[in-house]
Order: sequence, then C-alpha cells, then structure tokens
Amino acid sequence: MRDIDEINELLRPLARISPDEPGGRAGGARAQALFADIIAQERDTTTAAALLRRPRGRRFGPRFGHRALLGLAASAVLALGVVLGPSLLGGAATSYANSAVEIHEEAGTYVARIKDPYADQRKFSEAFRSLGLNVELRVIPVSPSAVGEIVSLGGGNTPVNVPIGARKEPADCDLADSGCFMVVTVPAAIKGTPDVVHFELGRPAKPGESYENNWQSATRPGEPLAGVKVSGRTVDDVLAEVGKHGLTAEFRRVVVHEGGYTVEPLAADQVGGDWIVFKVIPARAGVVGLEVTAERQTGLEYAD
Repeated sequence: MRDIDEINELLRPLARISPDEPGGRAGGARAQALFADIIAQERDTTTAAALLRRPRGRRFGPRFGHRALLGLAASAVLALGVVLGPSLLGGAATSYANSAVEIHEEAGTYVARIKDPYADQRKFSEAFRSLGLNVELRVIPVSPSAVGEIVSLGGGNTPVNVPIGARKEPADCDLADSGCFMVVTVPAAIKGTPDVVHFELGRPAKPGESYENNWQSATRPGEPLAGVKVSGRTVDDVLAEVGKHGLTAEFRRVVVHEGGYTVEPLAADQVGGDWIVFKVIPARAGVVGLEVTAERQTGLEYAD
C-alpha cells in the first residue's frame, strides 16, 4: 500500500458523516460510533508504530514526513470536533450552524440568523436543541405585513422581563435580497427548562403558496386592503372593494358556537350578496378570504 493510501485509510472514517446528516449531530449515535472507532484505532500501537518507524527501505518524501503525518492527525481531530461537538470533546456549546440557520450566544441572548427560510423545518429546531434550548421553530409562509415577524409564540415559563423577538438584519432590508436575514432572539434564561417554547416566524410565500397567518386581518397596515372597513358590511359591498384593489375573493362560512366560532369552506354560488362579512383574511397573493354569515350574528363582534 502506498504511504498516502495508508494515511487515507486512517482518515477515511471522517468521511462517514456530516453535521447535517441524520445521526451526524453532536452526541448522535453515528458520531458516538465514529469517536469510539477512532479511539480504537488510536490504541492500536502496532499499526501506529509500523507507520511511524517504517522498517522498509522506502521513506516519506518531503511532503509526507512525520510532521506532515502529525498535521494530518491534528486535522482529523479538528474535523472530529466539528462532527461530535463539545459534548464529547469538552467545552460548553455557545454556537451552532447548519445549512438553514446559525445561532450564537451574545450577552445572555441566543441570536438565530435564518440563512434559508425555505429549508426543511427540522433543521431550525435541531439547531436550538443542539445548544440545550427546548425550542421548536417553524418558518411559515405569510402575507406581506407578517414577513419577518413572530406570528405565534407559546409554551414555556419564560421570565417576563427577558425579550423574545424577531427582526430583519440589516433593519428594514428586503428579504428578497441575498444580504437580508431574519433574526430571532431567544433568552439564554430558558436553557434547560423542560417546557417547549414554540415559535412561528413569517417568511415570504412562494408563488401560489397559501398564507398560514390566515387568522389575521387583510386590512392591517401592509396588506392589500389596509385601512378598508369590511366587518359588518354586505358581501356585495366588500366584493366591490376587493375588485377595486385588483383582488379576487373566496369564502368561508362562520359557524357560531357557545363561547366561540369555527369556519368552514363555502362555494361562491352559495353566498348571497346580502350576506354579512365578519372578517377578511389574507389567503394567498392576490386572493383574500371573506368570512361570512347569512345574517348578522349577535355572538360575533363586528368591527363597526
């Protein structure tokens, strides 16, 4: 076997896993197996001695002397550290990165910079959990006014005075630009708490993709019907407003129950022009959803 081939044989286990691969995260089963394998090879003094002493007549050339071999071994350990993380090699984790997000600790706050808002959702939560943060983050398609915002937040016993938030970086940048990022900040105080904190962060929707913030109003600032009064008006009146703004509409029937209401899909030909609009929501680009009832309901609070 050639000298370089023998070195490759020692380093080949490092090619088995990558940080983004299932099982390749710090402390994962495959990482643990790799660590044990390399330690076992390190303890094989017969192989190590044969490689260093090399009793045969051939010698390493200038590029592959003992120092070069030691350098490669050091590189192997560093690469191993990337795969295994501080949980096995010592030290406390304060940062993590994968193809979707990078997180670092800054003055008692974990700052998560979203690199790929369209990535597999599991990568976001994986990043937080690798740092001991019991956080589930979903990045969801939303209407224009909710892009870059946390549209829902729940769970956990988070200290009241510790901020949890979101911003764009740089401030007020356009997320369509490559240098514009969504940033989420999470207090380090929640580290190790048993309760899961759930985030939903809004991202721009792909063409034709439905918005998931469809409980919010389509008349909020930044929305296509911003400032238009719709609640309590007839369907014909609201459809006229919708048309003026270059939009189309679809319908949902509001069913009032004791203590609340639910909505269900409704075909346009089942809706009368004199029906009452309770709310207009964003559906997808160019489309709004009208939540309607056949008559005014005393159990609903119209925004008259």
